[in-house]
Amino acid sequence: MTTDRLKALTEAYGADQRRWPQAERETARAVVARDGEAARALLSEADRIDAALDASPRPVVSTALRDRVLASAIAAGLTPKQARRIWDRLVVWFAAGWAAAACAGVVAGVNLTSHLTADDQTDAVITQSMSGVVDDTEVLG
Repeated sequence: MTTDRLKALTEAYGADQRRWPQAERETARAVVARDGEAARALLSEADRIDAALDASPRPVVSTALRDRVLASAIAAGLTPKQARRIWDRLVVWFAAGWAAAACAGVVAGVNLTSHLTADDQTDAVITQSMSGVVDDTEVLG
């Protein structure tokens, strides 16, 4: 397994290795032990995203909306049991879409922050290098 595959696992399943496919867990642990700091950085980033998603509120669907969806499904000829299964699937898709949007927001925020931090570091280096330069008034004076 490569570090790229480990990255794909953390992006798809998060930092908790219990969520990863059983067949890849042991190999992933070996990659973490082998690659050390780089692999731990991937796990740390995934853990931060997991924590942000876990801290966010769960979507709640109103009873009125649920009843309208079930009524329209029954009117379309579905049995209540079939309509309930469809509703359960819709709830999963709503939650998955919300989670994907939240994850995209977190990733965008992390990327924006890293660019801003790089700009601040560049400014600090330039300022420090300028402070060590001999001033023209000192040379001419």
